[in-house]
Amino acid sequence: MLECLHITTRADVAAARQQARAEAVQAGLSPTRAEDIAIVATELTTNILKYAGTGCFLAQVMPQPMGVSLALIAFDDGPGIDDLDRMRQDRTSEGDSAGIGIGAIERLSDRAEIVTGPTGTVWACRFDTADVTRPHGLDIAGLRLSHPTETVCGDVWGTTEHRGGVRLVLADGMGHGDSAAEAGQAMVDGALHRPIHPPKQRLLQIADDLKRTRGGVMSLLDLQPGALRVDYGNLGNISTFYLRRGDQKRLATRDGYIGSPAARPMEERIDLEPGDTFVLHSDGLRTVGPEDTRPLFGQSALMTAALLIANRDLHRHDDISVAVAHWVRAD
Repeated sequence: MLECLHITTRADVAAARQQARAEAVQAGLSPTRAEDIAIVATELTTNILKYAGTGCFLAQVMPQPMGVSLALIAFDDGPGIDDLDRMRQDRTSEGDSAGIGIGAIERLSDRAEIVTGPTGTVWACRFDTADVTRPHGLDIAGLRLSHPTETVCGDVWGTTEHRGGVRLVLADGMGHGDSAAEAGQAMVDGALHRPIHPPKQRLLQIADDLKRTRGGVMSLLDLQPGALRVDYGNLGNISTFYLRRGDQKRLATRDGYIGSPAARPMEERIDLEPGDTFVLHSDGLRTVGPEDTRPLFGQSALMTAALLIANRDLHRHDDISVAVAHWVRAD
């Protein structure tokens, strides 16, 4: 599901339930788990109607270094939920709801998080296949939205285990629609095919393989907790920044694109500290400034992505993608 479902009526609640069930099947989750996910989707969207009147819902499969996860995201611009602790205990509900309350969202999800306040509420719920792992304490997530006039997204992200850590890559295929999506997927497949090669070398090879094709732009991160470092490679306007101890630090980009015979990617090495969050995003989001990152500190990878997707002041009329890696030191 690459577009947000607008929740304005009870009929939209039913549509969200169906979308969530379909995405669960696509993720390879069991029929029983798919029904749990449908219940969570029902509760999330019913709460939008109950507390805010209108909002948005997104169900999306996310690749993981091993296995896949399903994300359910719900957000609104309502007044927030003042009595959240009580609602966690409340097993009553109304209308199309499953009748088991907000607490069920947290019980049925592998991880459920909420950010709520006077400017609105964002839920980020995650469901994992049995083979999902968090290598070296690295929490990985990403979300995409298609261009408003398209049903496919030219932005593609992916991840894989790599050299004592994780490789995370985000690509933006040139243009929009099916051809852009194919170009984005080709770049990501190339980046993940040989993770043993460092970022710049891999980008040079992809640029050579895809020269004079539609191509696009991409950034690549090799996160290596054992070595306490991150190797970064870039070609084009995929923005990358990281959050550390209350500060946002932005990484440089190199003009150019995959597909150009003159492509010259860049690379950089950054130290890695526990608690660091690295964010890649396409130009479907405007520049994410310090004021936009304040709500992101201390959040999981999925909630970080959800908060950025929910911030419609950042949206451009384009494909939108966010990929996030958050390092929590493994015990």
